[in-house]
Amino acid sequence: MGVDFGSLSIGGVTLLALVIGIVEASKQFGAKGGTCKALALGLGFVFVALASAIERGMVPAGAVPWIEVVVLGLGGGLAATGLYDLGKKLIGGGGKEAPEEKGWEGPVVAGEGDVEPEW
Repeated sequence: MGVDFGSLSIGGVTLLALVIGIVEASKQFGAKGGTCKALALGLGFVFVALASAIERGMVPAGAVPWIEVVVLGLGGGLAATGLYDLGKKLIGGGGKEAPEEKGWEGPVVAGEGDVEPEW
């Protein structure tokens, strides 16, 4: 009997993706090398053991919804962080400098300055 780690999930959240997301987020807080490996090992162990225990009925039924809420919350937080980073890259060059510093002077308002809108 083999385990498909790619489809192992809690509350619909794939655990492999969750571990990768948490480790990648930890890098933004300064984690490097061995710390990231230890974090991945620890999180992988905890999440897989927890999923296995839930599947085998070893976790009290009243605790399962709370575990799912926590895992869903982690997944949602990681998704929001990814969207935030993507937004910074799309509209601000990674958030390293304000648009004004890159030669952008803001929106042109009709009637201001010497620029007329093209209709």
